[in-house]
Formats: sequence, structure tokens, C-alpha cells
Amino acid sequence: MTLLDVPFADVRGDTLHWTLDPVPCTPLASRTISLEDGLTVTLSVLGASHQVVVRRHGRPLLHETIACGISDASPLPGAHSAGGYRLGSHVASVGPDELAERASGLVERLSGRTDAVVAHFPGDPHAVTALTLDGVSDGEIAWRTWHTYPQTGEIVATTTSYRPEEVARV
Repeated sequence: MTLLDVPFADVRGDTLHWTLDPVPCTPLASRTISLEDGLTVTLSVLGASHQVVVRRHGRPLLHETIACGISDASPLPGAHSAGGYRLGSHVASVGPDELAERASGLVERLSGRTDAVVAHFPGDPHAVTALTLDGVSDGEIAWRTWHTYPQTGEIVATTTSYRPEEVARV
């Protein structure tokens, strides 16, 4: 787990935007996981936001960015599917005790994993952004993310899958 040296921004789940266009950014914490066939997945925390980049032999195949303040991006959809890429998102509104329990459980569950990145912000131990690679099965790469917002009692969770071979044929 990474304790970030930046203040937690007062954001809400409904301010998150999503894009598959490349967005230049400097991650606050990241991890690159090497897969078979020259594929890598980089999981990056951008504050209360995230970016996932899938590459083959160093060449970017997919950028997924979910963040506040992205120009020319769409509001985070509940679901999206096209060309080998599928995204599902859910915003849960919970009370302070449940948010604390779920954020703590998430940190505990992902701590020490080499296929995850977990960051939390100073000032509130339950302000967490976490990403994990769920794995690869039949050529499909899957990952999940969580963004917790203690000030609004929200947990934004996403589940994504991506088939690079399908996209290469489109």
C-alpha cells in the first residue's frame, strides 16, 4: 500500500469521467504486470482517479482513464461494450461505518499482492483508490478498481475486461 503525499481532493463519484483516449498524466502510484505474449498491464493511481494501460511489446493497445476533470470525456457509464472492451461501473452509497469497514477490508485483501496497487490519502484512512488485475483467461485481461469517497459516503467500483486480439482485428 502507498500512502500518498498529496491531500485528498473533495470529489464525488458523479464527477468521474471516462475515456479510452490517451490522457497524459503523472501517476502517484503505479505497478506494471508482465503477462504472456509481450503483454503488460500498468495500473496507475491518479489521486482519486485511475488509469490502466495495456501494451504489447511496449506499444500501447488500450488506455482506460477514469478521473475528474478530463476534457472531452464522457461521464462514467454504468456499462459500455465495444470492440473487445467491456466496462461495468457501480456507485454504492453507504454510511460512514460501512464505508470504513469496506475500505479497510479492501486494503487488507489487496495488501502485499504483486498484481495490485492500493493508495490512501493523508487525513482520512478510508480515502482509498485501489486497482487489481483479476487475471487473464482465454485471451481476455480483466481488472477491477475501487474509489472510496468518505466525505460523500460513496464507493465507486469498476470491472473491466479487454480482449486485445479482438481489437486488433477491428
